Amino acid sequence: MTSRFYEVDTPRQAHIAAVNLYQHHAKPCTLKGGRGRLTWEEEDPESRAAMRGKFNGPILKDFAFQVWLLDAQTDQRVRYAPAVWKKHLKDLFCPLTQGPNGEWSKSTERLSDEQFSTFITECEAYGSCEWGVTFTERPLK
Repeated sequence: MTSRFYEVDTPRQAHIAAVNLYQHHAKPCTLKGGRGRLTWEEEDPESRAAMRGKFNGPILKDFAFQVWLLDAQTDQRVRYAPAVWKKHLKDLFCPLTQGPNGEWSKSTERLSDEQFSTFITECEAYGSCEWGVTFTERPLK
């Protein structure tokens, strides 16, 4: 299953994206009897900024400060930086998506607001259940 998405913020970009989506994906697929779904998803920049702030701030800090792991080489307990936890959590819970240039990667930037919210919930559940993390209560702004 292949999915395509285009992020747009001008009428011209929206027009180009719709034409490309139709010409290069929808038309060839449906001519072969395939089916698909075309959607328009409006983004809420304030909600997204709040979710990003929560993930990149308190969630990653709580992992970094509360989880101690045994380093096999030194036999010492160590903590890992928020950047290490971010990569680990993306590897675990962020779906592989295709960017506008055809490249595949795990990127929270490409998630819809609903998907990003689910990603945050999965990270918190993992932290609580697997590592005993108690997340700092900080409301979304």
